[in-house]
Amino acid sequence: MIAGSGKEAESTMNVSHASTVGLSSGRVLLVAPVPPPYGGVALQAKQLRKLIRQDGIAADQLAHNQPFPVWLRFLERVPALRTFLRAGLFYIRFWRQVRNQDVVHILASSWLNCLLVVCPAILMTRLRGKRVVLNYRGGDADQFLKWWGWLTKPFFQMANVTTAPSQFLSQVIQKRIGIPVTIVPNLVNFSLFRYRERFSFQPKMVATRHLEDAYDVESVLRAFRQIQLNFPDASLWIAGTGSEEVRLRKLASVWKLGNVRFLGYVDHQALPGIYDQCDILLNGSRIDNFPGSLMEASASGLVVVSTNAGGIPFIYENGKNALLVNVGDWRALAAQAELVLRHQDLARQLTSAGVDLCRQCDWQNVRRALYEVYGFCPPENHGETGPADPQFVWTNEQ
Repeated sequence: MIAGSGKEAESTMNVSHASTVGLSSGRVLLVAPVPPPYGGVALQAKQLRKLIRQDGIAADQLAHNQPFPVWLRFLERVPALRTFLRAGLFYIRFWRQVRNQDVVHILASSWLNCLLVVCPAILMTRLRGKRVVLNYRGGDADQFLKWWGWLTKPFFQMANVTTAPSQFLSQVIQKRIGIPVTIVPNLVNFSLFRYRERFSFQPKMVATRHLEDAYDVESVLRAFRQIQLNFPDASLWIAGTGSEEVRLRKLASVWKLGNVRFLGYVDHQALPGIYDQCDILLNGSRIDNFPGSLMEASASGLVVVSTNAGGIPFIYENGKNALLVNVGDWRALAAQAELVLRHQDLARQLTSAGVDLCRQCDWQNVRRALYEVYGFCPPENHGETGPADPQFVWTNEQ
């Protein structure tokens, strides 16, 4: 495992002081949202809970976005009030449940989630005398911590260990609030997303992001419009929903784009079937930290053509395991997609290197780093099928 800070000694001390808890005797509480919406944090928590339980550890999850009791459902229509009331109900549930845990693992994002859920949960965990692992994963972390770092820093310091899924987020946290960070990458579920070697790459493209401004699906449509000039039979499937959906559908209609399908909401379990029918993933993100959808596409054997937003170039290396362009440059996005269609050997090289990259995020590797920050005994040979590599080295550090 690697630490993303010069304060290795402090981080190591935080990790090791509780390393006598056995796997079978440990109890973990995951604090994370549940769908809807079905975002990356909810998916990671669901997978972690299942896999941790398979190791014989009692793992529970407490959602901070649970629906109100029936007798309070009418307040769901009052925006500000419902936010604070939901937080209050969470505090009551959390205080009761944390009492019986050994470790509280908080999957944190930015803004209101951090201020109303994460910070109070850290404080209550420490008041209960329990170990708290803060897993921070906000895509807009730099802006959030720039504005609110003065308030969140004391709470981050209370955590026994602060983790992040990428070197990008590690550097942002250290720059803004000076907290040592341990990198524990996100999981890629290889039992769900299976690699299929492609010997011929067709202009069958897919985009799998929420239809929100931050993911700039408009640039994907613009790129596809250019691609169709040279590859008239090209197709684009767009999986996801969001506030931009109506506008994007209208753009596709106005531009008379052929072979564009808006798939709407797609259950995570159904994504592998979509990836299996496509060859290239297009991504136009403006912000990103650890792009799970890109990694799942790589694990499935697709060529990834993406912007270099946020943490993406800290994970993918341009020309080695993906093709990256500047944020907002839809012309370059189109040109790089056409490049792999014209140079099939390049496409095969990118997909082979892409799946090798993803294997660093297999459970066999992630579990060892995760249990170390939990303070549990190392899971040596505990259900492993081969040698694990605990060195999560994202070689393309910026």
